[in-house]
Amino acid sequence: MALHRFFVPPEGIVDGVVEFSPSQSRQLAVVLRLNRGERCLVLDDAGWEYEVELGEPDPVAYRGRVRQRRLASGEPRLKVTLYQALVRGPKFEFVLQKCTEIGVSAIVPTITQRCVVAAVSEHRAGKAERWRRILTEAAEQSGRGRVPVLRPTVLFEQACSEARGLSVIPWEQERTRTLADALRTGPDGTARPVPLAANLFIGPEGGYTEAEIDLARRYGVVPVTLGGRILRAETAAIVATTLILAAAGDIG
Repeated sequence: MALHRFFVPPEGIVDGVVEFSPSQSRQLAVVLRLNRGERCLVLDDAGWEYEVELGEPDPVAYRGRVRQRRLASGEPRLKVTLYQALVRGPKFEFVLQKCTEIGVSAIVPTITQRCVVAAVSEHRAGKAERWRRILTEAAEQSGRGRVPVLRPTVLFEQACSEARGLSVIPWEQERTRTLADALRTGPDGTARPVPLAANLFIGPEGGYTEAEIDLARRYGVVPVTLGGRILRAETAAIVATTLILAAAGDIG
């Protein structure tokens, strides 16, 4: 049986003793009902994984002792930054959860011309803490070694200007260039090694405007096709993340 996984900040691991947060303590003692001597995995979000032997159950301040320390696994070689246009709350949270499971390294909420007003308003209501909790829980569940970074919300042009290295933008009017093409060949068509990092732009429910695609091109962002079918925004994020990591050899 796989050990339960918990992200604990480095300051929560001192002299070989791990101190869990109140919410984690309650989960360990009340929900999972783990007892003294049982083990779990603790990750410090800095690249290390600890096998921890639990002490006496305590629903408020559970502690454990480190029995083994090793490099964390579960992280893809290709670091994908997802620039996700804001969509309505449940859909955006679904993207956060599933793309974390698949392997994105960072997520940047992005405001585009066709973002619906309700989606922007929901974001301004203050969802960052809830979003980080979703990312953490998804990373624990999927065996990740790090929690994806949630960066501040930006406007589309700022997103294009700050993206460095290989950047792709799925667009329904692109017919020939695929994600795999963009990953493995340069603008002149010559083969190149798979990069260590890539930026993936995903639009809102209404898609990108032609003006936004022209702007993206000026910043070196490459339009690509995801195939002959029109995908919902949340589906496109999941499919494109999977395709880019598969093309890099990380999936399958």
